[in-house]
Amino acid sequence: MYNLCDLHLHSKFSWDAKLSIDEIIKEAQINNFKYIGLTEHIDFWDDHTQNYLKFNYDGYTESIEKARELNLVNICKGVEVGEIHVYPDRFNKFLEGKQFDLILGSIHTIGDYTPVFDEYFEQYKNVKDAYKAYLEEEYELVKYGGFDVAAHITFMHRTGGKFFKDFNYNSFKNEIDDILKLMISKKIGLEINTSGMRHFANGPVPDFDIVEAYIKLGGDIITVGSDAHSQKDIFYGIKETFSVLEKLGVKEITFFKNRKPEKIKIKNEEKN
Repeated sequence: MYNLCDLHLHSKFSWDAKLSIDEIIKEAQINNFKYIGLTEHIDFWDDHTQNYLKFNYDGYTESIEKARELNLVNICKGVEVGEIHVYPDRFNKFLEGKQFDLILGSIHTIGDYTPVFDEYFEQYKNVKDAYKAYLEEEYELVKYGGFDVAAHITFMHRTGGKFFKDFNYNSFKNEIDDILKLMISKKIGLEINTSGMRHFANGPVPDFDIVEAYIKLGGDIITVGSDAHSQKDIFYGIKETFSVLEKLGVKEITFFKNRKPEKIKIKNEEKN
C-alpha cells in the first residue's frame, strides 16, 4: 500500500482556488492520503489580485493549526512563490516573522506573459524559442534559490503541448541537465506536478524521463503534487505517479517540516 502524498494543493487562501482546508482534509481521508501539503500562491507584482501584501497569513496559520489538532492527516504548511529571483526584496520582506514547512519556487510569468495562455507562445516565431525562454528563466530562479522545491520545471509544456507535441527531455537536454545539476548542488528538490496529465502535456510536468535524469544525476529530493485548485482535480494522477516511481526504483518520497526534508517510504512493506 502506497504512503500517498500530495504536496501541491491550493485552498481558498489562494486567490484562484475553491476548496476549504477542511474539504481538502476530508478528501484526503476518503482517498487514503496520509500526507498533504498546502501551498498557497504568493505573487509580487503590484496589480495582482492577491499579491503578497494581501495574503492572509494569520488566517491561514490558524486554519492549519486547527486542522492539525484533529490529527487526521500530516499537514505541510507551505506556499508556492512565483518569480522569487525577480522580486528578491519583496520575497525576503514577505518571509519576515512567518513560519513555513515548505516553499515551492515557481515560474508562472515571464515579462508580461504567462505560459498558461496561448499568447505566451504566440509572441515567438518558433515555439521552441518559447520553451527555451522558459527554461532559461527557470535556471535563473534556481540560481537565485531561497526555496526548497522547484515546482513544475517544465510548466510551459502544460499548455505548450498543443503547439509542441513532440517535446521531451532530449529536446532541451543540455538546458534541462543544467537546471537539474544546479538544483542538486543547492539541495533543491524536484516536484513531479501531475497537473500536466489533465492538460495538453498529457503527462506530468516534468515528465518521467526528466525525473529519471534527475535521479541518475544524483538527485534524491522528490515530491509529488496535483496542483489542485478545485475538488475535481484533487489528488489527480498521484497514484499513477507513485506506481511509475516504484517501477523506476524510487523507494522514498519527500515530505517537509520546518523547511527540512523528511523521507517517507513510498510503500509500506507487505506483512505476511
